[in-house]
Amino acid sequence: MEKSKLTKVILIGSGMAFLASSGMGLSGLLGRSTEQPASENAAQSQNAQLQAEERGFEGVLKREPNNQTALRGLVEIRMRRNDAPGTKAALEQLVKLNPSNIQYKEFLAALNKQIAEPKKVGTLKPTEPQPTQPSK
Repeated sequence: MEKSKLTKVILIGSGMAFLASSGMGLSGLLGRSTEQPASENAAQSQNAQLQAEERGFEGVLKREPNNQTALRGLVEIRMRRNDAPGTKAALEQLVKLNPSNIQYKEFLAALNKQIAEPKKVGTLKPTEPQPTQPSK
C-alpha cells in the first residue's frame, strides 16, 4: 500500500511540474508576441554591425588615407547600407589611387548613373565583369 501512495505522489508531482513548465513556456511565448518581430531585431543587429565595421574602416583611413583595403571595405559596407553618396566618395578615392583599374571606373560610372536617375536604376549592387566571347 505504501508503494501505491508513493506512486501517486510522484505522478501528481510530475503532472504539476509538467503543467507549470507548460505554463511558463506559454507565458514566454505570449510575452514575445508583443515585442518587435525577430526579423526587425535581426535587421537592427545587422545595421549596428555594419555601422561598427564602417567606423573601423574610417579609423584606418584616418591613419592611412590611401589604404586601399580599407577603401574597398568601406565601399562594400556602404553599398550594403545603400549609402550611394558615401560609396561614391570612397570609390572616387580608389579611382584616384588606381587610374588604370577599369572595374573601379565602370562601377563609379554605374553609381553616378544611379544617383542621377534613382528611379530608373535598381538597387546599388556591384557587377561582375562579363567574359567577352570571341567573334565568329
